[in-house]
Amino acid sequence: MPALRLLPCPAWPQGPRQQPPAPLVQLLPWGHRGDWPPHRGVLLTPPPATDTPSRSFLTFSVNLLPAPGPAVSLYPFGAEGGDRECVQRAVDFNSPLFKPEIGFPFGKALRDSLYFTDNGQIIFPPTDNVVPSNPNPPARGFSGHEVLPMVAVFWEDADFSQGIGTTWYQEYLTLGSTRDPLVRDVEAKIEKYLKIPYTARWTLKVTWEKAPAYPSQQDDTSTYQAVLSTDGNQSFALLLYQDGAMRWDYAGLAAGNVLIGFSSGDGYARNNELTQKPPAVRYRPDQHRSPGTDVRGLWLYRLDSRGRVNYRLRCLAWLEAQPAPATWSTELPPCPCSRPQAELDPRYHPVRVLRTASPSRAGAGVRCVYRGTSLLEGWQERAWRPPTRELEAFEWCCRRVGKPRFCSRFAEKRPRTGCEGYLPPTPASAFGDPHITTLDGLTYTFNGLGDFVLLLAGDARSSFVLQGRTARTGTAQATNFVAFAAQYTSSTTTTVEWTLGSQGDIQVLLNNQTIQFAYSQDMGAEVHYSPGVLLVNSSSVTATFDGTVSVSISASAGLLSVVCSLPDRYHNTTKGLLGVWDNNPADDFQMPNGTSIPVNSSEEEIFSYGMTYLDTCLGKTGPLAAPEKNFTPIFLSRLRQGNESQYQQAASQCRGSKECIYDMLSTGDVTLGLATQNAFPPVIIGDPSLTAFRTQRVTRQYRAEGDVTLTACPPPAPAENGTLTWEPRGTAPLSVTLQAVGSQHLAALLQLSFTLCSCRTSRECDYNDTATVNSSSLQLAACRCEDGFSGPFCQHPPDPCAQGCFPGVGCDPLAGCGPCPPGLTGDGRHCSACGSHSCPEGFCSNGGRCHLHPSSCAPTCLCPPAFTDQRCLVAGGDFRPPANLPRRSVRLQVRALQNATAGEVNASVRSWQGTGCHAAGFAFAVVAEFAYGSSGSVIQFLNEELLGAIASAFNEQRGRRDAGTDLLFEHLHLDNVTDVVKCECPRHRGVPMVHPLPPGVPRGLGGGRGLVVIPIQGRAWGWCPKSQGYSKLWARWLTPCHLSPVTVAELRHYFSCALYGYEGYQLDYVGTTGFLCISPCKKGYCQHGGRCRHLPEGPTCSCTPFSIFSPAGAQCEQLAVSLAAFLGILLGALALLCLLLAAACLALRLCRRAFHLTLI
Repeated sequence: MPALRLLPCPAWPQGPRQQPPAPLVQLLPWGHRGDWPPHRGVLLTPPPATDTPSRSFLTFSVNLLPAPGPAVSLYPFGAEGGDRECVQRAVDFNSPLFKPEIGFPFGKALRDSLYFTDNGQIIFPPTDNVVPSNPNPPARGFSGHEVLPMVAVFWEDADFSQGIGTTWYQEYLTLGSTRDPLVRDVEAKIEKYLKIPYTARWTLKVTWEKAPAYPSQQDDTSTYQAVLSTDGNQSFALLLYQDGAMRWDYAGLAAGNVLIGFSSGDGYARNNELTQKPPAVRYRPDQHRSPGTDVRGLWLYRLDSRGRVNYRLRCLAWLEAQPAPATWSTELPPCPCSRPQAELDPRYHPVRVLRTASPSRAGAGVRCVYRGTSLLEGWQERAWRPPTRELEAFEWCCRRVGKPRFCSRFAEKRPRTGCEGYLPPTPASAFGDPHITTLDGLTYTFNGLGDFVLLLAGDARSSFVLQGRTARTGTAQATNFVAFAAQYTSSTTTTVEWTLGSQGDIQVLLNNQTIQFAYSQDMGAEVHYSPGVLLVNSSSVTATFDGTVSVSISASAGLLSVVCSLPDRYHNTTKGLLGVWDNNPADDFQMPNGTSIPVNSSEEEIFSYGMTYLDTCLGKTGPLAAPEKNFTPIFLSRLRQGNESQYQQAASQCRGSKECIYDMLSTGDVTLGLATQNAFPPVIIGDPSLTAFRTQRVTRQYRAEGDVTLTACPPPAPAENGTLTWEPRGTAPLSVTLQAVGSQHLAALLQLSFTLCSCRTSRECDYNDTATVNSSSLQLAACRCEDGFSGPFCQHPPDPCAQGCFPGVGCDPLAGCGPCPPGLTGDGRHCSACGSHSCPEGFCSNGGRCHLHPSSCAPTCLCPPAFTDQRCLVAGGDFRPPANLPRRSVRLQVRALQNATAGEVNASVRSWQGTGCHAAGFAFAVVAEFAYGSSGSVIQFLNEELLGAIASAFNEQRGRRDAGTDLLFEHLHLDNVTDVVKCECPRHRGVPMVHPLPPGVPRGLGGGRGLVVIPIQGRAWGWCPKSQGYSKLWARWLTPCHLSPVTVAELRHYFSCALYGYEGYQLDYVGTTGFLCISPCKKGYCQHGGRCRHLPEGPTCSCTPFSIFSPAGAQCEQLAVSLAAFLGILLGALALLCLLLAAACLALRLCRRAFHLTLI
């Protein structure tokens, strides 16, 4: 605030009409700069003397001088400071969009993008397709509820069109630890003046250098700067004004309403304290000091109004700290293809989701998510323990943010994994007589009795041994495992033993010592940690050695089962009953001496092979208690010979699995037999991503190997041949999972992803920028609008009122801003004084509005969209035809869950603008009306999506407290939303339109003012001018018609292209745009390169000769050879003929001479 200095003044001299002395106080120009024009000072003089008796009195003067103190320095700007220049030599322009990844908190919302204008604004648009720039600030400042949230740095009409001034900008991305000196200074100023600890994550600096006022002048420019900064949760604006460089001549401005401050649009706003001061103060912010600062020309504002959790920031900060997956993911396995497989795989352990039971050597793991028994998705995890941070990061990036690009970046750091390449671990036994599956997938049955070497493996760094002990299965001629021992040797030797207890439990020894398990919250199971080995006790007891070798033992019905898996480094190094691991089952029956038997050997030969791995020495599990010598099991061939009918019944139930048949027949237990099957679900093959433009039909082909059934939940479902068709009908949330069910009822899932572009044209679709709809599988592509269209889907045509008009100037939705106030000239948006200049009478034709150019004061026309020249004489441009369109009336049959009046129901559903509500008990009928428009998206929505949208919106809002009521409603079914047809509209409708008379219209009925009144099909009245001989009809409806869906063909009758009296325009309908009046000149009216001009009488062609042709005709459709070309061709032909005759004569002469020489 300026300092107030009260100075006593001497009494004025007495005497009649004596001239006053020199001024007592002069308010000097701000900054006391002598080079400024002297008229900017404010002069105070005492009142003149009067004839009244003389009197002496004391006068005090008020000296309004700038507050003392230093001035703020602008941050370095320009090319030397690394800034980018942004300028267009136009009256108005905008910068590119800035899109901070972490968002920008402003008011209560987190904004996605912002841009600055030449008029000193920084605007936060609701969508990227709404980028207006209003040069005229509101005279009363911000209210907090503006449509466009913005920071007004120095909001006033500027003009860079004359080559004076420019703007600069630079972004500072400081999500990591790097800090630019400017950013550190911004942080220091915020901490110093606002007392808030702050670390910036994103900063934008914008500088307006020598910005000229409108209309542009060489002198009187202003230089100022804005710095916007956020840490993702808080946000700030620093406004800096260069000392002595705010030089606009406010006395010469047309409005003088400069505004400094901000408005978030959601109730949070601040107007600078200078706003209500005189122009001499508010146009010189460089000479004043903000409260709480110690320098002139600096204002700081905090822009966020409430605390929030910024999940974008959390996600990005987490991503920034993650190393590349190649450094830790090389040894991670894929996910099991089904939940039952996973439960038998010791490498995985179920908690909330399935996770690897132990970390890899790099400390990483795998997380698999199942729906039912089917795999839905899998992720690699950098940190195996604890998993909470990994799940939190997934929640931040893929669930909370709602922007698929964040989840894509998460997938770059945590790659997705499926079950491709998954190999189940080898089961030594599965709930029955020992059925062994080798590491190469060869399955066989071996019922040996004793201690056996199941596996020997090793490399240069480690070795592994697995032994198993079998015992008789009750009285049956079969065996089962009762103990296992595993020994892993690397830098140390670790031995684990599992023994079947007398109570059917599993007793575990680690290095010959009994261990105690302790419950782990992270694992959701009892665990025991020891160097080199992790033991997990849940439904099975699993030992994982060095995170690579896993052995899982489970007990059931007096039997032990084993599942073992090995790392790839043991490939081609194994021996034992689990075979030679080389991806070749043919050599899996290799005996210790190196010889092999064929894989199709008999059961007896396989039994003999297995006995070669009998460990007759003291095994890892101790000596046999009472070995039974010469034990021979019963084989499947003998079981089949005993009862062929039981064999066939078991084969049918086991789907041909010999292991299942053997267990079922040898034990008599059907459940035990079926449990031995280790089946894989089918694999669905096909592209899971579907992309469509508007209502485009998209098809995808899917298939799954084997006898499978493909279904989708919810529909669309694939056809029998696996073809899935998607034809979008709106933007409602959509989640579809494709399911393939195999012959053994094992299912595979494929989550489909849908991307829809609902833009006006396909060129406007940006499929790289999508947003997820309500956490569903549907993503909406962003739109990049063209041709001045705006809106989320570019559905709104150019709005001449969106940019705002000069204060006091009205705006017409079709014509735009009205004329400037008296004494000013301009286009209604920009107004300035042009002295005595004025527009000539009739300078602009066909409804064009004349205004004086603000700089040159030359007359300029603002033409309707149909005209393409400077005087609004030549048409040819497209335009939207005006029309009085019908409404669609819809009745909602709703039922309240409590007694209510019609008024209360209307208040609860007032968002639908109900026109009536009739009650019957607790049931109500609410009627809502919706107006058609010329836009294709509006027509499509009202005709195809309206009823479903009403039902969805009503059900989302039902039960909410609204308009002071607490009414609860039943769910509104689509069947209870129906059309209301209030009247039958005739075929010809619309105002005003010219139509041929419909058939059967009576003629000759009298009417006033020289018109004939005609009843049209008994419903409405029309007027037919006598001068037209009753051949044309101007139809006007006295009451509106509320229709059922109106087709495009019917809507055509409402539009007329007979605008401004220009003939020949054609009404066209484009699904993405709607109805347009298009000149034939745009459709190739003139042929053969003719130049087309649309004049009042219609399109005319100026034919231009080309090559040898001269086009003629109304449309240049006739081609003729031009006279000059004809004469040229004729002369050329004659010349050629003469040349040929000359050549012939010469040849004849030479021949005669040769003949004479021969005779001589």
